[in-house]
Amino acid sequence: MIGISKIAALLTLLVVLNACGYQPIAHKAREAVGDKVFVEVKINPRDPQNSVALKDEITRAIFERLHINAVSREDSTSVIEVQLQSISFNTLAENHTGFATFYRCAVNVEFKYTDILAQKTRIFSKRGYYNFSLNDTSIITDSIRLEAINQAVLQAIDGFISQMGINK
Repeated sequence: MIGISKIAALLTLLVVLNACGYQPIAHKAREAVGDKVFVEVKINPRDPQNSVALKDEITRAIFERLHINAVSREDSTSVIEVQLQSISFNTLAENHTGFATFYRCAVNVEFKYTDILAQKTRIFSKRGYYNFSLNDTSIITDSIRLEAINQAVLQAIDGFISQMGINK
């Protein structure tokens, strides 16, 4: 009986959401940017160490979240330029000996959206955060650093997509 009531509740929720015209924010953002999008990622020259991996991660995340196809700049109807403005790591907690064990990675990302057909450009600045612990060590390795930056950038991308969907 519990299974049937859960199914009935789920079906009721789906009918209500469908009836009121609910659409995910990514759908509205995809409508705003169009189907032919060129994404250009510019990495801060002060942090070139992991630039190739980070560039690939940003591009992949935008295409996955918006469900759009990559096209060349010449074939695109809109362009999204992404630039990592700054990266910082701050200590949030220390262990009993005074070594940092919990950090926050904060990134500032600038998104420049250009609608080629309407000849309009909009610039959005977004912040992303990622909190992480280091367990027994207080040293941030390159792999931990890259993962923290990636996660913080993904949060900034989500903010950009939400704003594009709202400001459609």
